[in-house]
Amino acid sequence: MNEHNGYQKRVGTHKCGFVAIVGLPNAGKSTLVNRYLQEKVSIVTPKPQTTRSNVTSILSRHDYQIIFIDTPGILKPRYRMQEVMASFISTAVDEADIILLLIDALQYKDNLHPAIESFAGKVRKKQIIIALNKIDLIDKNLLLPMITQANDVFGTAEIIPVSASEGENTDELFSVILSALPEGPKLYPDDIISDEPERFFVAELIREAIFLTMEEEIPYATAVVIDTFEDREDLSVIHASILVEKNSQKPIIIGKGGRTIRDIGTKARLGIEEFLERRVFLDLHVKIRKDWRKKDVFLREIGLLRR
Repeated sequence: MNEHNGYQKRVGTHKCGFVAIVGLPNAGKSTLVNRYLQEKVSIVTPKPQTTRSNVTSILSRHDYQIIFIDTPGILKPRYRMQEVMASFISTAVDEADIILLLIDALQYKDNLHPAIESFAGKVRKKQIIIALNKIDLIDKNLLLPMITQANDVFGTAEIIPVSASEGENTDELFSVILSALPEGPKLYPDDIISDEPERFFVAELIREAIFLTMEEEIPYATAVVIDTFEDREDLSVIHASILVEKNSQKPIIIGKGGRTIRDIGTKARLGIEEFLERRVFLDLHVKIRKDWRKKDVFLREIGLLRR
């Protein structure tokens, strides 16, 4: 990504603002954030609904600071955890200066998803930018009807076709975001890329390893709690618990002879070592928390509810 992307600014001005990245599950929100930050701040897996909470990422340059808020996918809540996830989206939208809506062009079927049309009614007074993502995977002739319909639904919103994974048109999208950003002083020091603690990212990397290792519905029934996190002279020692909802899920996570949990641990440890830039000892255990997705006490335990 180029430093300024063709953006022209007045001498002496500084821009700063919040950009909420919103879309249906698996639209590519986290992939786009990671591309702009050039750091892995949001976990990415092929499975939808990987992101469960808002993840703040901060991109600082001498003349601007963009605070991206990567949100969970828009969905109709079916249980308590999804209600909490939906509340995260509402909070991000309320606080944001700009709403960046990602629409998965690969999933477009003649009409915008009803949830996207419903979302449009909630953000009429907001500054909206639309990115039609995954254009590297579609026939470009399909873009015009998508753009036409998005214009009909969102009115004056600027629409940019992009590929977050391949980088196509992402510089152009960034330039549009920067142009729309309000003037203001920096809110964070230059060397901070997120206001989330290390424990949060460690838990997310373990959860990513579960999603990448396990099949079907099992990953959605899991959560991660960091029990202890100790930095020694040349090593971080981390003990973490993988929570499951049912007795039958525990042996599946562990696997025959402990093979599956070892695979999860290896993937997670390598990701954590890259993130922390130091050696890691990671010890994983599996605990049963019956119906944890439906109960506030367990949602607090995993950090989704803060009070």
